[in-house]
Amino acid sequence: MPVPETDPVPTIRVEVLGPVRAWRGDVEIELGAPRQRAVLAVLASNAGRAVSRTELIDSIWGEHPPASAEGSVHTYIAGLRRALEPDRTNRAPSQVLASAGSGYLLRLSEAQVDLTAFESHLAAMRQAGADTQTSLCHVESAIALWRGAPLSGIPGPFSEIERTRLAELYLTAVEHRAELMLRTGRATDVVAELSRVVHEHPLREKLRGLLMSGLYRCGRQAEALEVYAETRRTLANELGVQPGPALRQLHEQILANDPDLSDRTPRPAPAAVPVPSGRIVPAQLPHDINTFTGRETELALLRRHLDTTERGVLIAAIDGIAGIGKTALAVHFAHTIADRFPDGQLYVNLRGFDPSQPPLSAVDALGQLLRGLGVEPHQVPSAAEEQASMYRSLVAGKRILVVLDNAASTDQLRSLLPGSHTCMVLVTSRNRLGGLVARDGAYRITLDVLSAGESRELLVRSVGEERLTGCPDALATLTGHCGHLPLALRIIAANLAARPHMTVNDLAEALSHEQDRLDVLASPDDETTAVRAVFSWSYHALKPEAARTFRLLGLHPGPEIGTAAAAALAGAPLVATRRMLDGLSSCHLVEAIGRDRYRLHDLLRVYATERAVAEEPVEERAAATGRLMSWYLHTSAAADRMLMPQNRPIPLEPVLEHCEPLEFAAYHHALAWLEQERVNLVAACLAAGRLGDHETGWKLPTALVYFLELRSYWEDWIATQQVAVDAARALGVAEIEALALRSLGNAYWRRNRYDDALGCFQEGLGITQRLGDQQGTATLLYDIGAASRLGDESLRHLREAFRIFSELGDRRYEGMTLVKLARTHRNRGEVEQALEHLRKSLDIVHELGDRRCEAFGRLELARIHFDLGNFTETLRNARWACSVFRELGDRHGEACALQVCGTALQGLGELAPARETYLAAAAIFAQLGDPRADEIAALLAA
Repeated sequence: MPVPETDPVPTIRVEVLGPVRAWRGDVEIELGAPRQRAVLAVLASNAGRAVSRTELIDSIWGEHPPASAEGSVHTYIAGLRRALEPDRTNRAPSQVLASAGSGYLLRLSEAQVDLTAFESHLAAMRQAGADTQTSLCHVESAIALWRGAPLSGIPGPFSEIERTRLAELYLTAVEHRAELMLRTGRATDVVAELSRVVHEHPLREKLRGLLMSGLYRCGRQAEALEVYAETRRTLANELGVQPGPALRQLHEQILANDPDLSDRTPRPAPAAVPVPSGRIVPAQLPHDINTFTGRETELALLRRHLDTTERGVLIAAIDGIAGIGKTALAVHFAHTIADRFPDGQLYVNLRGFDPSQPPLSAVDALGQLLRGLGVEPHQVPSAAEEQASMYRSLVAGKRILVVLDNAASTDQLRSLLPGSHTCMVLVTSRNRLGGLVARDGAYRITLDVLSAGESRELLVRSVGEERLTGCPDALATLTGHCGHLPLALRIIAANLAARPHMTVNDLAEALSHEQDRLDVLASPDDETTAVRAVFSWSYHALKPEAARTFRLLGLHPGPEIGTAAAAALAGAPLVATRRMLDGLSSCHLVEAIGRDRYRLHDLLRVYATERAVAEEPVEERAAATGRLMSWYLHTSAAADRMLMPQNRPIPLEPVLEHCEPLEFAAYHHALAWLEQERVNLVAACLAAGRLGDHETGWKLPTALVYFLELRSYWEDWIATQQVAVDAARALGVAEIEALALRSLGNAYWRRNRYDDALGCFQEGLGITQRLGDQQGTATLLYDIGAASRLGDESLRHLREAFRIFSELGDRRYEGMTLVKLARTHRNRGEVEQALEHLRKSLDIVHELGDRRCEAFGRLELARIHFDLGNFTETLRNARWACSVFRELGDRHGEACALQVCGTALQGLGELAPARETYLAAAAIFAQLGDPRADEIAALLAA
């Protein structure tokens, strides 16, 4: 249907160059408490880039956050979303503050954040080069964005560091503007501006030099000399030093009335730098990989960071799991920018995860750096503090690139950071260096695996296109088994290159067996690059409890896990487990993908399973799996009770320690949890079947029946019920077997496997009749009657089922059976009988409050009215049913109701709305794999 025109959404603007404030159009937004403003400040300072929850916590609380920090961040994000988008409904995704993996992304353009606009103007100023007027225009636009002390009133380490950085940026911009103004003959404006700024920053010599130049050009030589005299006194009193060589040279030029001062900005000589004897320009970068592939986004982010950021020292930290390509990216990027650092490039492997040696100490690392700068070994001080001082002195004012590879922690890095803003530092680590980000202002990039296309390109560059042609499916399988991990792909490429007769199909087959996968991904001539060995370095660096948690995660059957499930698996308290998972996430052995949600890379999961089998006794592994299954079962049963309280309760064992199941306060909470956990729950059912856990094997699938049927997950329904049937037979409990056969038959029926469905129903009916189970017999007669294509046979089975339900007093199934009887009579053209059955059914289910069953009845009533030509009544009943199905999350029911609505609208001559309604129904049917999507497409085409 046409969408009504709406007023344009007012533009949101965020300001951090002063008090943190935001506007929607011309109306200021109330941003809440200081820490909520702090969250916005961090996100705004990184607008357009995803910021993880861990980074937010580090930025606001530092290295020792409270236990409630993650929950607080979630609360602050929710509050900001309400503030920024007050008209957004609770279920609608945020268009401004979006979730992104394990963090959040502020979607604002450059012009919507004053800091981003400020840095953009500074970059444009630099790019303008010799175009003085353009440069001046940009720097003035940048300075005009400032409204006072940046981030004022915002708590936390991020704001402290950012205030220092931004203050430096601001003063640098002021200095640039003053230089440009002097070039354009605006010496008077320079004096007026800098007189105030110099008073606020009395120790900044460059500002004083620019003020002296401005005064001299205004004909105020004596005042310029007085500024120098005051500078000398201030520096002597405050720091005990004399003015630097640049200011001293300017003083001499003013004394001598140097004519150069009248027409151009002085070009001070650089300060003297101590140069050791035998000094060389270091070029220590390892060789670049000629098959380097992908990472275009990360390279662009690093270039942007280099081009637009001015701070005490430029730091970029690259982190990610073992084998993800951190060093390769750092070295490749370093080679691409090496010409921008003409004073040299230094490289140190800090050995943070070396299996045979401890991490490099500060003394050893600084010694390497100093020797790289040309200091003779006998001249290197023995104390780390003295080494650090010499190192900072030697690199001061020079353009040097420093690559610090494989860092273990922030503490290992601190003394290795230069003090000069002319240097850049690239750091790689398997750990998230939160302290380096929060305290030192590092820009962090977390690497993910390669895309499918990048994985193929890497293999093409390594072994040639001809080795990979003609087998696209095997190639996709091969890269998938490698988890798109660069290290694994390079090992595969090496294997192909070393074995000319081996094909991609051969390797794909070798990797298809999960238990052998890490053996195949080994490099025969270099054990240190084997995937298993590289993973082991990170694993063996863990503390015992963290290592145990990691290896137990290998026992989890699904691809991701929630914190509560992990706590049950480990048999540990929830808070301790969350802390353990966050620690594993920080060192990239697990990936945080959402609030209390974690995932292992495919190959890491294989490695974790290996460690569990090798290090956990059989009984411990069985106990851990038992706790996990118990937690999933109890929580699924609780969700099922919320969705369908009329279902017969599943008998459950008492809850185990540390396995407290979730409880659900509302229908949509239970439905959301089941959706989130569906893949895990199906995997748990299949695992129970493999492990011979027959109790879980029938109970867990039974708890999932209503959900899987409601949400039309037909294949999952079939797979889990096959496990339930096998478990019931293994237990020898005929009643459970009949129940599982009935459910399996219904799943087959929904997938249009009619013969299989009727076979299950008939087999189940034989069991219930043999047991004398009247309830079971009636439900199977109901199913056979509903599934029968013969009218007389259908009526016979349904009437017998109705008789038994009436005798048992089962009002709900009475109402359901009447709907099926009505459908059978409608198909036979017996409209009056159909209407009579429906009236009785609707009275019963309405009285019981069973809205889904009532929706089925109203939909059947809509079909009868359509047959009678009552299109208005058809539309009214079908729309009511559609709204209920949609509310309950029944996609198949919603699609059926939409299709009937389309027929009614077509009958009423409203063809455009009818077409839109048909298309909506077809879209849902197509998603569910229902052939009615094709039927509707043919109808619309006709």
